Amino acid sequence: MNRLSLFACIFLLFGTLSCDNTEESPAPGDLPSWVKNRVDELSAKNGESCENVWVMIYEAQGKRYYNIDFAYSSCSNCNLYDEHGNRVGQSVLANQSETKIIDTRPGCVLPK
Repeated sequence: MNRLSLFACIFLLFGTLSCDNTEESPAPGDLPSWVKNRVDELSAKNGESCENVWVMIYEAQGKRYYNIDFAYSSCSNCNLYDEHGNRVGQSVLANQSETKIIDTRPGCVLPK
């Protein structure tokens, strides 16, 4: 029984070590690091609190898109990015029947 347990532990250890996951995987409900960096850039550029920068997460055509802009902006989806941080045009959201809003939230939450 001890040999079986030892073999199982070694197997699991090698199994977890062999995972080559080089792409950053944010925790569920968390934003990717490039989104956080873009929020920080917008905040610093305009001297605004990052709480005024909002992130809308869309799903269209099986992919995620992020609109990152000030909450009071009159330009809808002007800062639209794909899931890798590449800027895309508004046309990716043109088919509204296939576009779903996943989340809308402030770009950051400041500590109290």
